[in-house]
Amino acid sequence: MIEQRIFISTNTHDIPMVITYPDLDGKYPCMLLLHGFLAYKEGDGYLFTKTAQALANNGIASARIDFCSMGENRYSRKFYGTKICIEETKEAFNYLCSCDHIDSSRIGLLGHSMGARIALLCSDLDSKCMVTFNGAVNVEEPYAFDILSNQNKEELKTQGYTFMYPSDGRVELLFNQFYLDCEIHSSEIYNYHRPILVCVGKQDPTLNPEISYRFARKHPYADLLEIDGANHTFNAKTKDYTKVDELLEKVVSWLKINL
Repeated sequence: MIEQRIFISTNTHDIPMVITYPDLDGKYPCMLLLHGFLAYKEGDGYLFTKTAQALANNGIASARIDFCSMGENRYSRKFYGTKICIEETKEAFNYLCSCDHIDSSRIGLLGHSMGARIALLCSDLDSKCMVTFNGAVNVEEPYAFDILSNQNKEELKTQGYTFMYPSDGRVELLFNQFYLDCEIHSSEIYNYHRPILVCVGKQDPTLNPEISYRFARKHPYADLLEIDGANHTFNAKTKDYTKVDELLEKVVSWLKINL
């Protein structure tokens, strides 16, 4: 397994990316990993670090990025929201298409939570498949995953910013752009005629699993994968990776057929 750490230059800022290859001999299929709300490229509980390792061990490359103002991404938090995340995903995807050791005809998108929503809103990209981990996949309507309290919303309206308190103890600043971008939605995903794997932690207390179940029932190309005893991060934050390993074993099997 070989990792390359790079920065993709855009007109306004650089996007940090880690590409993980099984080796540097030939071209590999690749999954672009999109992290969730106020997370970073390694994923909550290192979920994406584990994902990249599992993929590489099975002959699949991956790339993970930091969205606007997250991790090593130095672009202003004022722009953080759905719009900039979509733009950064497309920049990253296009970069991967030009990489010497990646098969540009076999690039897929994999998103966790909000990252899954971003993946589906990028259905106009020529991706070979999509995978969602406990995703906010109700993309045909405004962002119904209501992570903002009434107090947060009022503060955004009156002062233009609010403070968020993620479960890992951080304090994060959020600006009004995020709230405005919650209105971005599209039904274009239903014109996506390639495979989608919808992965659900059945005991997710953060995002109602019914959102994923409903999407899987409605989309004609979606397969459903349920992991019993798994929460929003498939228990990754507990550092017990039993459920993550169970998830990734099944995801890899699906990708070997559909990527």
